Amino acid sequence: MQKIEPINEKEAGWIKAQLNNASKFVEGFSPSDSGHPLTLAALDRAFAAWVASGPSETDLVNAIVNYVGIAFGQALADGLGLKWVIATDDRGSDLAVLGFPEQGDILVYPANFVAKRWERRETNFLEEAYRQITNDVGAIARRRQIS
Repeated sequence: MQKIEPINEKEAGWIKAQLNNASKFVEGFSPSDSGHPLTLAALDRAFAAWVASGPSETDLVNAIVNYVGIAFGQALADGLGLKWVIATDDRGSDLAVLGFPEQGDILVYPANFVAKRWERRETNFLEEAYRQITNDVGAIARRRQIS
């Protein structure tokens, strides 16, 4: 059984810190995007440059995955109206973004989403994933209007 809870103040603060770190990450790995608002395109470029640099230190990898994942989740929250939550199931608890609770349940685990791409050394996926999720959210919204 899955349990969904709103984030608390400490978790909201951690998200904010990750977003600040994501901006610094983009400055370091995509200097042409420095000084501009954080975008998924800039994150894609920075993540691709970082992956190409051959990182291997586990703590750094985990930190970067969180920076990029949380920024992706925030883009989903800002652009699609999803909400940050803590989702708990038999495997543990994790930060996620949720849409249409109890009416379609779109649940995205953004840091896990990025971690899986890191494992495959996949790059340039954030903008496309956002488009796909936008289409999915739109389809659910249309179905809800019909019923």
